[in-house]
Amino acid sequence: MSFLVLDSEQNAAARLSQQLKNLGFNSVTTHDFRVAHDLCNKGGVEVLVCFTFQEMDALADIRDDIYRVLATTEALDTNQILTSMRAGCRDCWHLPIDDTSLAERVETLLTSRRNLVVSLNNELSNARNELERDQRAGQHIQMGMLPPNPMVIGHYKLQHRVIPSLILSGDFVDYFQITDRHFACYVADVAGHGASSAFVTVLLKNFSRRLRREYRSSMLRNPGEVLAWINNELLEQQIDKHVALFFAIVDLETNRLYFSNAAHFPPALVVQGGRTIRLEQPGKPVGLFPDVEFASQHIDLEEGARLVVFTDGVLELMQEESLQAKEDRIADVATRVGTIDELWNELELASLGPDDVSCLVVSHEQM
Repeated sequence: MSFLVLDSEQNAAARLSQQLKNLGFNSVTTHDFRVAHDLCNKGGVEVLVCFTFQEMDALADIRDDIYRVLATTEALDTNQILTSMRAGCRDCWHLPIDDTSLAERVETLLTSRRNLVVSLNNELSNARNELERDQRAGQHIQMGMLPPNPMVIGHYKLQHRVIPSLILSGDFVDYFQITDRHFACYVADVAGHGASSAFVTVLLKNFSRRLRREYRSSMLRNPGEVLAWINNELLEQQIDKHVALFFAIVDLETNRLYFSNAAHFPPALVVQGGRTIRLEQPGKPVGLFPDVEFASQHIDLEEGARLVVFTDGVLELMQEESLQAKEDRIADVATRVGTIDELWNELELASLGPDDVSCLVVSHEQM
């Protein structure tokens, strides 16, 4: 056990500290309150010994796991002892004290502190296990919100993969048919990690359901309207979370892909005709600024074309040094392979990174 003996008047501290050392304990002496405060905050101090109530009050904000002892050269009456205990003092020592008595008092402190540490560790373990159970239940619900994988809509095949960095994910992928002629798909990356970000993905799934009932015909060719609607909805919720989001609608009759981007990166890719087209588009995230307009663009999809969309977590797992090199490699791999599994294998994305990693692949199957 490590003792810090504080005596601003430097009268009995040195003798007590030496006595503790003789009994085999680590002991440091100081008369400087700032030094004592720094030593307590840095760790290693288990018991703080003070000689006055004023000294205890001056260090009242140190860590709770540091035991406090009041040592005095004069006997304390019952009221003084009660006052010290109410102030957080674990024991009172009347000096001088013989080695046998001091060793017994220290052993009592040691036993109490060990029991406290065991109790705190048990509480922490129980709380962690309960939290993990809750998060696993949340993960089950969150994964259940994802669409079928793969899924066929008309002559398009849709696949996705969502790999959380923690138990819950701030990434989300969805796709669904809006009309007999149109289907929507999107990839979302909620800022942050953990439960608060995962909660926003529940809202996104709710938006998916509402969109199928509440869409306006103009949205089918202008997905920027959808992003503006989601932006306003998130702002009204006042959840202090923003989302990078790529949203697209495909016309099954014309094979035209309408898309809009809300600060999603890296850019979505369309692979067709042996080349890769980057759907680069500036835009602000949803849920951050009011009255934002989101531009919409379109591209025609040939037979055999693929839409490939990654969240930015993929960049954290790639070994290339520059951002441009990482984007170029994603584009190169997307040009050569077509399935989620092949993409993962080629990009060597087997390990977990510091960020969630998600991908959407939409393939225009040959008739």
